Amino acid sequence: MAILTEIPATETAVSPQTGLRVAYVMQNVGVDLAAEVGQMMLIRQTIQGLEARGHTVDLLNLQGRDVIAYPNLADLSQQRRVELGWSGRRPYQLAEGGLRRAHGLLRLPYLAGFDSRRFYEACVSALPHYQICHEYAGLLSVGAAYASQKTRTPLVLTVDADLLLEADVMGNPITGLRRKAAQWAAKKSYDLAAQIITVSAPTKENLVENWGVSAEKISIIPNGVNVAHFQQPVDTAQVRAEFGLGDAPIIMFVGGFQMWHGLDKLLEALSLIVKIVPEARLLLVGDGPARSFVEDNIYRLNLEKYVTITGFLPHARIPQLLAVADVVTVPYPKLPQEMWFSPLKLYEYMAAGKAIVASSAGQIKHVIRHNENGLLVTPGDVADLAEACLHLLQNDADRTRLGQNAQREAETEHAWSRQIERLERVYESALGGR
Repeated sequence: MAILTEIPATETAVSPQTGLRVAYVMQNVGVDLAAEVGQMMLIRQTIQGLEARGHTVDLLNLQGRDVIAYPNLADLSQQRRVELGWSGRRPYQLAEGGLRRAHGLLRLPYLAGFDSRRFYEACVSALPHYQICHEYAGLLSVGAAYASQKTRTPLVLTVDADLLLEADVMGNPITGLRRKAAQWAAKKSYDLAAQIITVSAPTKENLVENWGVSAEKISIIPNGVNVAHFQQPVDTAQVRAEFGLGDAPIIMFVGGFQMWHGLDKLLEALSLIVKIVPEARLLLVGDGPARSFVEDNIYRLNLEKYVTITGFLPHARIPQLLAVADVVTVPYPKLPQEMWFSPLKLYEYMAAGKAIVASSAGQIKHVIRHNENGLLVTPGDVADLAEACLHLLQNDADRTRLGQNAQREAETEHAWSRQIERLERVYESALGGR
């Protein structure tokens, strides 16, 4: 795959049907590009989907004091250092090192100024060889936006959350000078973007109402799913044996354990469920920051024999685990702010043809229609959650009907291929505004 200087800078734009050259950029340092959770799932599926449609995509990411271009996410050893300007030279780096040490000694807030300058220079060098700059927005990341303006490369910005709002809601607010710098960087990126993509309606509404972004340049493209990946044959007996599940009816949650996932509410619901269906078991597929909180609740409720935690598993194994589930859950609690994210697990549940019990919150309530392709429950209502799970455990016909309806909708509305077609239309709009 050709990248950077191997592509003549004088070539003109071509239509998406004949293949675009896209620089997918991420300024934020410390991102695990091999991760199979969160933002990297969205980024990987987007890039792979674009490549499957005939586009050439390179990922540009800041790694330490270098900006690296990756032409193949399946083989991260294929990489190339992007040329820098002054920030790549020894005098600049010596000055930077001294200023960084002084910054640390004085305990000044981190404003990413050096990172933004370095990323700006790399993008100015690289972007003339691409037709679209597609950035995954990060906190204090403004280098690519300025470089896009400098090189007249249309900027498409993916904003999957208001990061300042997210920090506020999660009880770890960004304050002082750092907050002001992050607000400035976000507003500048929004203003310079030709098109903005959000994953949910609440995110779009926040950008319009609180950041003054024109609604006309915002498109909603939710997360999606590789449907075929979740429809392969599975030896369910082997999976059940591996995790000691026997013939028990299985309630399941899949995802990184976060405080806002409502796993404490799911466990409280389980304590009610096992009084009526004592053979039921809960399989928590994943791990994460809230694991100790989850384990404390398991012990508090005396649910040790009813709950199995798998720990982190490769994403390729998730379809195998889902194959043994009878009921799958998205038990989000009531949050102080409308949910802004687009849960990947929801679309994976649908693709697997599972009966879903989900909190009526955020994007979920626009995807799941109660008693048509799943059951919606009141966020944080333990009795409601338990009642819905019990209903599905005790009604085979409803489980099958809801699961089949969800699977059909995943195939027609939520496949990654469908989302990539929507993204191509956004690219066309960005190119048309040059």
